[in-house]
Amino acid sequence: MRPPTSVWQGYSGYWQSAFIREYLLPIGHAAWQGYLTQWRGLVSCDVDVVDVSTLDWHIDPVEYGIQYIPKAEMQRYLEPHNLDMDFVHRLMEAAMTYQPGQDILVAILGNGQVDINWLQNLAISPPDCYHEMRSRHSEFALGLSSGGRCKDGC
Repeated sequence: MRPPTSVWQGYSGYWQSAFIREYLLPIGHAAWQGYLTQWRGLVSCDVDVVDVSTLDWHIDPVEYGIQYIPKAEMQRYLEPHNLDMDFVHRLMEAAMTYQPGQDILVAILGNGQVDINWLQNLAISPPDCYHEMRSRHSEFALGLSSGGRCKDGC
């Protein structure tokens, strides 16, 4: 079992970092769309990963569900994951201070694990992810068919 502090800012060597790298555009899109419609919050990705040791993140399709959790619902959403309450309180504080136009709070759930990341200094901002996905929707719809499968029709 990983130490409790590893749940914050990701943990090097775990599959969640590869997922974020490969699916940053849909994550950023969800973050900005959620912020525009529901204010501050957390992007949650529920990833169906069977065997990460044999997965080629660049080629193999990965099914995932993505949703935006507004700050007002974050604590209730996180309760079933039995996270340390001090960590949850720090996450709630982060939800008030992160820069929505530059940062993303994201929870990656899969294989019985939850990994919370505060993504900062991104190569592409959440608003840019949003605009890219909207302006080239057909390309990304095709990309989801070949490079990943969004369970929730994102």
